[in-house]
Amino acid sequence: MRRRKKSPMWEYLGASGVLERGIEEEIKAVKKAYRKKYLLEFKQKQRKNKQEYIVHFSKTNGEQGRILGAAKKRNLSVPAFLISAAFAYLERTYIVPNRLMVANLEQLLSDCLNEIKSISKTKERFWEREQRIDRIEQRIEKLETQINEVFRNPALFSHDHQN
Repeated sequence: MRRRKKSPMWEYLGASGVLERGIEEEIKAVKKAYRKKYLLEFKQKQRKNKQEYIVHFSKTNGEQGRILGAAKKRNLSVPAFLISAAFAYLERTYIVPNRLMVANLEQLLSDCLNEIKSISKTKERFWEREQRIDRIEQRIEKLETQINEVFRNPALFSHDHQN
């Protein structure tokens, strides 16, 4: 026989008296009733702190596919995407389409800044400074290309090609 745990469910089962009779169907029915009661109480508590909204998106209009694709593109669940999109709209900010690419761009910017700082701090021969300036120019050009690609030509998903 299983060891009984001290949990609200086992207390509920004990209080109902079903455990003494030991009929499995009755135990399952009482467990089901307990879960139903527990979920009802849990949702009632949640509603006090968090408002719940039901939103429907049409498949025929393509709304559902667009929302699913946008959420997938950002590696978010649909509810998380809708929340971030709503707050981005309210705060007039931009939802980053590819966080990894932005992190790479930030790293490139940081590298450029470090290169500029090293030029300004060290005393070196003129031709060494020219080489560093050329490297900075190349990095900035690469950065411009990547920024252009990320923000003007974001990657498309397969459903985008079908629409």
